[in-house]
Amino acid sequence: MGSAVVYLMWFLDVLGLKSIASRGFARYAKPGHHPYVVYMAAKELIRSGNTDGARKLLAGALEKRPSLRCGRLLIHVFIKDKQYQRALDVARRLSRIEPQNPWPYLLIGDIQYFFMEDREAAFESFKKALRVCKELNRKNPLKVAYKRVSRLLEEKGMEDELIDCLAEFIKLESSNFHDHEFHILVRGLIDRGRRDEARDILSLGIRAYPRSLLLRQAWESLGFGKQEDLPPIPVRGKRPPADVLLIPIKTRLFTEKDDPVQAMKEFVTQPLPGDIATLSSCVAGLMEGRIFMEGAVEPGLLAKTLSRFVDQKDIPFGGAAPMANPLSMQVLLEEIGTVKTLFAAAAGAVGKLLGKKGWFYLVGGRDAGQIDDVLGSLPPYDYCVIMGPEDPSGLSNKIARELGCEAAVVDANDLGVAWAVGYSSGVNPAWLEEVMSTNPAGNQEQQTPVVLVRRKPSSSADTV
Repeated sequence: MGSAVVYLMWFLDVLGLKSIASRGFARYAKPGHHPYVVYMAAKELIRSGNTDGARKLLAGALEKRPSLRCGRLLIHVFIKDKQYQRALDVARRLSRIEPQNPWPYLLIGDIQYFFMEDREAAFESFKKALRVCKELNRKNPLKVAYKRVSRLLEEKGMEDELIDCLAEFIKLESSNFHDHEFHILVRGLIDRGRRDEARDILSLGIRAYPRSLLLRQAWESLGFGKQEDLPPIPVRGKRPPADVLLIPIKTRLFTEKDDPVQAMKEFVTQPLPGDIATLSSCVAGLMEGRIFMEGAVEPGLLAKTLSRFVDQKDIPFGGAAPMANPLSMQVLLEEIGTVKTLFAAAAGAVGKLLGKKGWFYLVGGRDAGQIDDVLGSLPPYDYCVIMGPEDPSGLSNKIARELGCEAAVVDANDLGVAWAVGYSSGVNPAWLEEVMSTNPAGNQEQQTPVVLVRRKPSSSADTV
């Protein structure tokens, strides 16, 4: 009986009747069922507040039918409860189950570094991950491994090793090789007397990150020329009106252990009644645990096929459109259902024939537009597809009640586009999107996911 119901729920899941299917999975799933069924059941149990039930189901699945998908969700449960050693134990077990999979090795190091704050153990884990990635010649995990190792080398002051590492890292032309890495590598090459090479790399960095003041200032300070002779900084989005002040708020690194409402309360301390406290959609989603790790979710044939039809410009040190990644497409299939995704793809194809853009996202709905691709987020989530929060308007209203001002969840990028995904009752979304179109939160490592929007002259801005 139970198995028959599970198959029925799976059919409803494919049709997009997610709420009914998830409740059915939660009621009837057993540890020995398919990992997707167990995963969906555990997510529903977590959503309904039955974390203990989810933990038992996932732990049982790890014994009977181990998978990286269910193991990563169990790690999330332990991290949320701040049981970091138990999370680490699960990651280590996953590495033993799949010794040729480099992702669990990176996961081990991330738990040690970002949650347990054990730098030495993390350094050894990241170096091991780098060795495994090189042996297997796996490009995507290699990008992440270089990022981790270079970070630790910088912290340790191991300058020669750091420059050698970055010199290899840059060859991958990865979108997670940011202006900070360009700057360090350029200075290191100059110290080694390789000035011409440093100049070429700095020029490349400025082309890759034309808005980076760090690289533009280095061009002049290192004697390569004047800043005004460089191509102008591209203007994206509309400058906010003179009476609007945008205040990016520097925060600590938010992770899945955090609660978005409490995080906003911690950093927005003195808002005024007319303010709008905005939170990055990506960051809100990861705090809710809406993360899908590469290697844990395997793209199916349909996801691989559909992703090929997405317009993409995969430029060096840039990124392709999120839905051009089969993993992102697989996540969307699982989040909104196969039928709705196929309708969205058909709408996108018709729109392309008619010269209209955005029809895929119009039919796919909010979830289709809220997906952040791998390498698009800060470590330790730069090898995860991240969905926006499940109920952005509900979250915005909770934040507004806590802070005593308006609130919104915003998805903005460096292309001059902002989207008020969810907002409290007093927010004009069209006005907010225009004001936030310059992306004041940034898309690299600024660590300013919170921006306060204030209608007030900048000369009298208050501290927040």
